[in-house]
Amino acid sequence: MRLLVSGYLPGGLSMVAVRNTCPVDYRLCNQTVTIYHRKGDGYYTRRLIERGAFLDFKKTQDIANTGSTEVNSFLLVIPCGENPLAVGDKVFLGVGPEISTRESWADFIPSKVSGLVVVKYVDPKYWNGKLVHVEAGG
Repeated sequence: MRLLVSGYLPGGLSMVAVRNTCPVDYRLCNQTVTIYHRKGDGYYTRRLIERGAFLDFKKTQDIANTGSTEVNSFLLVIPCGENPLAVGDKVFLGVGPEISTRESWADFIPSKVSGLVVVKYVDPKYWNGKLVHVEAGG
């Protein structure tokens, strides 16, 4: 249902259009990602989000006291009704491998695995009181 209201208020002020549908377009959220979560010591979960995510890798330049440095970051957007992410989760672009041991978890790091990122922040986004998507980055 889409509700648009427009017109004029007394005194000549114009009314703003109000809509009932989420104004965000999720057509770019068409990538597959695998989310890895560590639950306690030695227990790992793997969740596949098929063609329902947007993962954008960014590379920026920063000037430190020692000179110019390159910084890698990312933005992940997942349209959802419940939050699938937590800080510390690992996200792989595509269908990722099974992780079942402490050693394989420790070896599964971005410097060794291309397309892997570690979530540093999770920012849920709401529309009309309902969760519509989650943004994460690092």
